[in-house]
Amino acid sequence: MTRSASATTWTYRRADRDDIVELASWRGAGSLGLRPHFHDESQIVVVLSGSRAFRIDGATVTVPAGHAALIPAGMLHAPVPTPDDETVCLNAYVPASRASSSLSILRIGARWRNADEISPDHIREIADDTLSRERSPSARLIDRSELGIALTASVEPIGAIAAGFGRSREGFSRMVRRELGVAPHAFRLLARLNHARQLLRAGEPIAAVAADTGFSDQSHLTRLFRRTFGTTPGVYWRD
Repeated sequence: MTRSASATTWTYRRADRDDIVELASWRGAGSLGLRPHFHDESQIVVVLSGSRAFRIDGATVTVPAGHAALIPAGMLHAPVPTPDDETVCLNAYVPASRASSSLSILRIGARWRNADEISPDHIREIADDTLSRERSPSARLIDRSELGIALTASVEPIGAIAAGFGRSREGFSRMVRRELGVAPHAFRLLARLNHARQLLRAGEPIAAVAADTGFSDQSHLTRLFRRTFGTTPGVYWRD
């Protein structure tokens, strides 16, 4: 799909290989600001012109032109709108095991002019570069992973999950906010939206996806999907 400079949504395409889940390109004035969210995959952001900015752990991280950022799977981040005359960038989503588990920003230089020039092999090189700089996982990262699994692998009430961690509901909620950046119910909602992305990529109809992921109807899914990811399930599914 070809997109004009006035476009306001992302264009998605599949890479048709195991080490890259999907690719999404943007070309337009500035870039979108979105609500905090996370992905089940690691996100590689390659900026060719303009800039991208993200709010992560209370700080603003800016990715200027000629740089790539690796946002690990499960890391809460909120894209911040940028005022650039034009931003050209490519998002690549890769399996969590194929990329670093820590936030990284790499200088890549002016290697490409258009997102279409960036091949899957180039993405693989960037991911490998981040892995070569990987630090040993910290106890805090392990705790974050355990919390995420506990919240998404069970349909038990939050109070019951809290008891499994030896905490009151209020104490557990404070811990989740501190470690994951959002309240337990908000984290579960984001996990459901990521599951919806997976089902849409697999070709499941939107109405069925809404039912399978626990949304009241297709319009409910569409509203929250667009608010979180900056595009609608219909556009995402067609691409």
